[in-house]
Order: sequence, then C-alpha cells, then structure tokens
Amino acid sequence: MKMRENLMAVLRHERPHFVPITIDTGILPRGYTERQLRDMGLCLLELGVSVFGIKNSNTTMDTSENIASFSADDRYTTISKQKHIVNRTYRTPIGQVSEKCNWGYATFEWPTECVIKDLKDYEIVEYVVNDTEYLQNYEDFLKTVNNVGDDGIVGTLTPKSPLQAMLLDLMGYTRFALDYHDCRHEFEELYDILKKKQLQMYKVVADSPAEIVLMDENVNGIVTSPKLFERYCIPFYDEVAQILHAKDKILMAHMDGKLKCLRDLMAKTKIDVIQGFTPPPIGDISITEAMTAWKGKVIWATFPATVALEGELDRVEKETINMFESAAPGDDFALGITDDIGDIRSTRYYEVLKTITRAVVERGSYPITKRTP
Repeated sequence: MKMRENLMAVLRHERPHFVPITIDTGILPRGYTERQLRDMGLCLLELGVSVFGIKNSNTTMDTSENIASFSADDRYTTISKQKHIVNRTYRTPIGQVSEKCNWGYATFEWPTECVIKDLKDYEIVEYVVNDTEYLQNYEDFLKTVNNVGDDGIVGTLTPKSPLQAMLLDLMGYTRFALDYHDCRHEFEELYDILKKKQLQMYKVVADSPAEIVLMDENVNGIVTSPKLFERYCIPFYDEVAQILHAKDKILMAHMDGKLKCLRDLMAKTKIDVIQGFTPPPIGDISITEAMTAWKGKVIWATFPATVALEGELDRVEKETINMFESAAPGDDFALGITDDIGDIRSTRYYEVLKTITRAVVERGSYPITKRTP
C-alpha cells in the first residue's frame, strides 16, 4: 500500500496497512537523510496550498519586510538564525489599518501587532472583509498533487474560523476580551460579516479538486472557553461541514492546545479529523482519552515538541512507542510531526526524525499490539 493510499485509508475510516507517520513538507530538509526517512515510511504532508484567489476592488495592501540575524544555541551547535518581520498596511476609501507579523519556522506567521487596536478600526476591517472576493484558483494545487504523487497527500489550508480569527489574528487576547465585554454590538457585527464571507469562501473550496480541507484553528481551551466554543465555533464548524460533506470533502481542524475543558463539546461537532492534537506534556488530554471521547473522528496526533527538544533520543523513542500503544489497535489514528522540533540544519534534528520514524516502523504495523510488561 502506497503512502498516500495508506494515509487516505485512515482519513476515510478504513483499515491501513500500517499506522501512518507524516511530516509537514516545510520542516523536512531535502537530501540523503530525507530519502532514507521516506524509504522507511515517512509520509509527506502538504496542506498549505490554496485553491482560491482573493480579489479586492477598493482595498490596497502595502507590505514591507525586515530580516534581522541573530545567533541561537542548541545543545549541539551554535547557528545563525533570522527573524523575519512583515509589516502590512491596508488602505481603503474610509481609512487604513496595519499589522505586524513574525514568520515562523516554515510557512506560518503570527501577529505581534493586530489590525484592530481601537474601536474605530472595526469599520475599516469590516470594509476590507466585505471588499474581498474569492475566486477559483486550482492550477497550483493540481501541480502540487502531481509533484507529491503517491508519496503523501496534498490538502488545502483555509483561514481560522471567525471567532479564532478575531481572537488570534485581528485583535489579540486583551482586545478580544475587552471588546467582547464592553463592545458586544461591534463584536457581533464583525463576527457576522466574517462568517458570511467565509461561508462564501467554503463554497469555492467545496468545488475544488481538494479532498482534504484543513481549517487553521489553533484552538486552545485556555483562551477559547466552552461558552465561546459552543456559541460561536460549533455552529460555524457544522455549517462548513455541511458545505464540504455535500462534495465528499474531509474537514480537518488544527487543534493543538489544551482541550480538556472542550472535550465533550468537540465530540458534538461535525469535524472529521482533529489534526495537530497534542498529548501531554503540552496538551492535557491523553491519546486514549481523546480516542474514547471522540469516537467517529480521526485523531491525527502530533509528536510533542518539548520531548523532541529536551529529551534524549531514548526518551524520544519511548514517547513514540507510548503514543502508538495508547492508540492500539490503531483505527482512526495517525501520528504527525507538525511542530518546531529543533533547527532543521542541526545534526540532532535528523537524529530525532530518524528515531521517531524507526520507532513507528517497529511498532506501527496494523493492528498495533501492546507489549507485555
């Protein structure tokens, strides 16, 4: 069974030949070691390819970038890194807003200065959202599918849901909390506009050739309370699922935070795959508990970055085996490497990848059996 076929079997609730181990293409260095890892069974994961283009008739965006070099020590070597800062200004006929973001280790960015800094910014952001039109753009996606072939899967990445976008991208924690309490009318109005526009986007996505749609949620129960999750997230997820399921698409949501307080509510959603699920010591739900609570959903767990960064290789191996045995017999389960587990140019990075992959090869044959003490 080929890599893609094996992983799709899990995502379609079928029996795989072996429980998949995947890695995001952005954090897999190319070369001899990569070929070794892929020959061992490491499956490529490319989920960042868009299937739509964006057109704004009355909004312009000015962008500037700053790249600052600095040194970072790990346990094995001292290397030079770069801090990539992107500044954007959105100009409209009614005013302008700006944001500042830091790029991460691969292709993702995190706002350090959000566009909504004051109540007056709501009107401008709403204008930008309403001025956005989503257009079909399938060419790049199809090219990527052809390039990856049977060595992995290609999905499309969609933005955070309206609530998570407001919390993490547009406002930040403090502004979000203050405005939700003191400016509920403006808060709800922006939410409704974002929701309406995103549902239009998902209709374009549903008509695309992508089988897998990943919503870039980053849900964490520490800041997304059960009250907020039930009021805003679940209804939106279910509307999106209805649009996508009508075209036989798989809806995944990246949920990598502490989820215990949301456990029972998440079981009620129509999301097909919980992707990026992170067990302890970072998360607060074990794999066994998640698979029991979310029956009918695929649990796509990620290897805990703290174990990879801080632990010796024997601990990395032990954690990998423990994760697989916790998921025995392995139905509706996959293991992924999605987080920053070190500098990709260091020797240790390769050793960690080899250790995880080797442990999966040894313990990942379906069905997984637990070792006797």
